[in-house]
Amino acid sequence: MPAALIPDAPAQTTTVAADAAELDSSALSHTGIHEGMVEAVPLGYRESSSHAVMPSSCDMDASTVPASAAALSTPTSSSYHASSGRVSTQLSQTMDGIEGHSIMLLGASSESDPWLLRHCQFDQLGLRSVHKMYFRNAGGVPTTDKIPIHFIVSDNKYLNHPLLPMYHPIGGDARLQLSQLVQPTYGVRLISLFRKYVYPTLPVVPSTYMDIPSTNSAASPVMSAALDSIPTSVLAAMYGLAMPFALNDELLAVVNAFETPPLLQLWTLVHSLIQVDIHRPSLSTVQAALLFLHKDSNSHTASNSSGGNDLSSSAFLWSFIGSTVGMAHSLGLQFECQMFGIPNADKRLRRRLWWALYIEEKWQSLLMGRPPYIRADEWDVGELCDNDFETKKASSYFDEAAAVVGRTFLPFRDMARLAVIVADVQERLYSLRACQRLGEDLAQSISTAKPLFDRLNDWRSSISAPEPFDDNVVEASPYPTTMYFAYLTIVTYVWRALLRPTVRSSPPPRIIDVEEEPPLQDAGGFFFEELSWDFSDLPEIELHLEEDIHAHGEASATIKELHQAAQAFGGTVATFTSRLTSRHFDEFWYSWSRIGFAVISNFLTVLLVQAPTAENAPRAKWMLESWRQTLRYQSKAFPILRLAMARLNAFYWGGLAETFCLPPHVQEVVT
Repeated sequence: MPAALIPDAPAQTTTVAADAAELDSSALSHTGIHEGMVEAVPLGYRESSSHAVMPSSCDMDASTVPASAAALSTPTSSSYHASSGRVSTQLSQTMDGIEGHSIMLLGASSESDPWLLRHCQFDQLGLRSVHKMYFRNAGGVPTTDKIPIHFIVSDNKYLNHPLLPMYHPIGGDARLQLSQLVQPTYGVRLISLFRKYVYPTLPVVPSTYMDIPSTNSAASPVMSAALDSIPTSVLAAMYGLAMPFALNDELLAVVNAFETPPLLQLWTLVHSLIQVDIHRPSLSTVQAALLFLHKDSNSHTASNSSGGNDLSSSAFLWSFIGSTVGMAHSLGLQFECQMFGIPNADKRLRRRLWWALYIEEKWQSLLMGRPPYIRADEWDVGELCDNDFETKKASSYFDEAAAVVGRTFLPFRDMARLAVIVADVQERLYSLRACQRLGEDLAQSISTAKPLFDRLNDWRSSISAPEPFDDNVVEASPYPTTMYFAYLTIVTYVWRALLRPTVRSSPPPRIIDVEEEPPLQDAGGFFFEELSWDFSDLPEIELHLEEDIHAHGEASATIKELHQAAQAFGGTVATFTSRLTSRHFDEFWYSWSRIGFAVISNFLTVLLVQAPTAENAPRAKWMLESWRQTLRYQSKAFPILRLAMARLNAFYWGGLAETFCLPPHVQEVVT
């Protein structure tokens, strides 16, 4: 193997077998490999002949676990392990960013059996050459509870799919186009805004991207080099997410007063670059995709006033999330990587990327009513901890409040914990099987919801932060208001599931297939001309509240109590929204925030439509009208509420009594 790739190994390291294929130095270029190896010894070395079992938490760094802590108990051949072809150490080296090459995971059932590949003779970098490609041993596995993990390292020239031509933006290459859209002087300021407003709750890029010196000189070589180190798609996405906060920068506020921010062009560029790299993804591709998912879909568009152009109204969003999950799976982000033979910075980034994707996928799965892409039995990444973040002494949620304890990445970690509960709410209350089982079973619905309520209460209690509108608190909370709204949204979903079985569904209407011949009738036949297509002639579908009250007195009492409790909670959410100010709405840049407000609109409508008694109906109507007024006033300043208002106005447009089949006591209060 060329000396340029492998420095002299320590004396105790077994050499690679003479017949092992050499790694062409022109094919693989490991940036900074010498520095990484020299600084990492002995921590940079990973034992490949005996494997350590990592704890479930990340309180202990992988490099500090003794190699002999827990040897694999699988029977082995002593003669095989005595072979000179097996090295005793593996050097910790990055798998991402290998010049001109891409990696792809070999899963447990892939055609290249990982349990066969574990017997390969890998070199000190965990590589094995196999004719124009390489197998890369992740390192540190298998152990008693971890499977063997390998990747294929392929030359990009073999991955240029004919259906995905190389991207050629108008006006030159992508980097040139980005610099034309955003001058470097402005770009540095946007990175500063990104670090302050976005990064603490979405830390999906390396912290080194944040360390760009501020300067007014566009030709500063230090600044140019710092910006050039960021992949084009990621940098453009960082610009795009930071631009809505431009008013908080003196220079950018003046510039935007005279020039329209190029948001649409930036996000078009980001999407194009992602599509080019989707067949050979890297960590930067996943980073750009995650940032793209949080873009403001209503900014500077023709239909800005309606809310109808929201990304949630299009099938594109869920399809794009699926592509992002697919890229993450191909890169092996679903595996715990603490024991891998990769640098600690890569481990931290991989874990943060996985949890950011997990948060996004679980929320969108629930909010959009889609089956999840990520299955609980297909990932094992441990809970986030302090070691997963490159926290500097001056790092905090707000830069100017660096001394305040806790203003770091706690909101992101807590959102990850909440996403686990979101996944369980979707599976236990809203999956297809759960809806079929619980749709008309009130008792089972209550027993299923109770532990979820308990877990949500525990999560809320674990956050040592006051409510956002607590008058007794002087200092600003390090937690964005979106955290509290996320909690209220998921509680709303549990209540919504409890309200489902309180009213039995009416029998579905008879289906008439207009493309089939009608059945012959005894009295001279049956013709479509005799059918009346006046839908007002259809029988009215009424809710079966009265039958339930007379037949199940005890159950109806439970229904009343449930409805009253849900109504009280609905009032809490409505009050929360009415008290939001411009300072709070600045924090609602999460992609799913606007959908959450639309969920509240539907929930308050359900409380009215399914009001169990004449006493509940007026209160439910008043709450819905108050919510509508709140949306009407707040949406003038905060476009994020326009989708919720559009959904509610759609019900009011034709009249509630005409839109819904209402019980008599509800019909009386809405007419």
